[in-house]
Amino acid sequence: MLTINPSESAVKFHNQEVNRIFEKILTDKFVIRGKSRERKYLHFSFLKFLKEHYKELISSKPNGLLKLHEKYESLPLSSNHRKLIKSFFIDTGYGNFNNREFLEKLNIDTCVYCNRNYTVQLVKDRARAQLDHWFPKESHPVLSLSFYNLIPSCQSCNHIKHNNPPKCGWDKALDNIFHPYEEELIFSFSYDYDTRITNPTVKFIDTESKAEASLEYSRLKEIYDSSSKRELKDLLDLRYKYSDNYLKILFEDTFNLSISKSEISRLLFGIESKKEDYHKRPFSKFKKDIIEELLGIG
Repeated sequence: MLTINPSESAVKFHNQEVNRIFEKILTDKFVIRGKSRERKYLHFSFLKFLKEHYKELISSKPNGLLKLHEKYESLPLSSNHRKLIKSFFIDTGYGNFNNREFLEKLNIDTCVYCNRNYTVQLVKDRARAQLDHWFPKESHPVLSLSFYNLIPSCQSCNHIKHNNPPKCGWDKALDNIFHPYEEELIFSFSYDYDTRITNPTVKFIDTESKAEASLEYSRLKEIYDSSSKRELKDLLDLRYKYSDNYLKILFEDTFNLSISKSEISRLLFGIESKKEDYHKRPFSKFKKDIIEELLGIG
């Protein structure tokens, strides 16, 4: 699980795009629906809420977003009005948001949750970015366009999380599980094996209670058990099939001294060794942790 440090260009792009969507709806006061292109007017209490809080909806941090969701839930709205408002946020708003350009400006290349897949996938004849809504848009629709609710994700992790709440529920989620914009999740990858080194398994160490709850919720251990054994076995083979002298030559003497350790890691293993760069290549944190353990340089 990676921490996101948003770029200024991503914040500016998002603000401009969502501000335009909100200003238009506050001017029109309706959305177009159905084959007949019928105007469906939004309830005045929602429009008042949006006018008062749209800047907060755009840029509030996660705790502020949760409070805005609670304010919206307290509005005197019928189920039909809520359905229309939900449709506006998800279909009209998020459905027309340029998430690929946003992701490019955010400069996050791999899934924030698992760091094993890239965030862009092919959809029919085009490439599309995957963004997870940390507070799900189905249950928290007014947060569908909020900056700090949009998390770069792969399709697999997005599907795992979907609308499934953590054990503590969404109202207490920020106190119990990791949010990529709020903090750094402290843990390390490690490994174990039975009597056969050919059957290694991934394990996590140095985890606190919040980290453990986050890893369980994201099913990260299951994900890595099923998808990283080949990478883990390759690293173990490198350590146990070759002598310490060979490894010294490989790591220290093969390259010119002007090449940094991070560049060596990238050339040898296709990973980034600096945590601020983990997102650039799949499995970077996983491989870095395992390599440091195998070489005794953690």
